[in-house]
Amino acid sequence: MCEEKKARIRIVSRLREPDGGVQEIKHARPGLLRRTDGEIMLEYEDVQEEDRARVTLSMAPGRTAAENRAHMRRCGMVSSALTFLPGEKIASVYVTVYGEIPVAVDTRSVAIRETACGGELALDYDVYMGGERTSRARLEVTWRV
Repeated sequence: MCEEKKARIRIVSRLREPDGGVQEIKHARPGLLRRTDGEIMLEYEDVQEEDRARVTLSMAPGRTAAENRAHMRRCGMVSSALTFLPGEKIASVYVTVYGEIPVAVDTRSVAIRETACGGELALDYDVYMGGERTSRARLEVTWRV
């Protein structure tokens, strides 16, 4: 059974670059929350500069924090599909108008917490491009229905 509700989604992304610089981006977006057996899915539109993209973020809470997982698909001028599994480094690509850029995420933790009126997802991971670590990242997503 699939349950769908309108949701208010807040996204906070923090990137710590190897030189110590920190970049923080905050957004609040309207979106949709879908629940199926064992999975939570958020859909929203991401607008950055001149790029509009559709983002689908799916989460599957495990029996323990080590079994939590998440997957983010972004479709726009830059498209990607990133999988977050604690303790694993998973390769993917950013697809751009200039070609594909190899990327990988090495996930430290995936925390998922649900409440009566929403929930939270926190991803802590390293980003690798071309085989080299380019940033330490933390993504926090909060939703309210």
